[in-house]
Amino acid sequence: MAQDKKEEINVSRRRLLFGFMDRVRGNQTETPVAAASNTAPLLAQANEAYKAGDLVAATGFYRSFLQSESGNAEARQRLGECLYRQGQYIQAKVEFERLLQKNRKDNRAILYLGLVLARLDRVQKAAVVWKLFFDPHSVTLQRELNLQIALIESAAEEQMPEAGPVADAVERVLTQPKTA
Repeated sequence: MAQDKKEEINVSRRRLLFGFMDRVRGNQTETPVAAASNTAPLLAQANEAYKAGDLVAATGFYRSFLQSESGNAEARQRLGECLYRQGQYIQAKVEFERLLQKNRKDNRAILYLGLVLARLDRVQKAAVVWKLFFDPHSVTLQRELNLQIALIESAAEEQMPEAGPVADAVERVLTQPKTA
């Protein structure tokens, strides 16, 4: 028992140090971190599968990991993104809503919840969600969201923009390389 506690603390201290060094260097990693050493291998498998693009495997690993550490927001975000990319929009919506219940200002969850709603042909609801997004560091993305919101709000009910092109436009901005 005491050994487990010591390992848990060591993992946290190491992550704190590396996180600080990443910020000093300007490297912002968004990789989930396990709170306990016994779940770290499972999370490592999930992160590797995610990086390799094996979304099905990553989904399974993240779900297993979240059974032990349900409060890990980054793992839940990654699970939601995996589900979204696999076209499992209802399940992805549930994950992003769970994130927003804990943190109403989670920009990534807001962004992806809007994308899910757009893919579910609920573009008006997507626009409402996207209005909550604010990131002065992602000017291109902010502009695209504002443009889509304006197009949706200015359209008459019978001339509502199609859901696919709305989501595609936002995703195009997400896949563009970031410029400094």
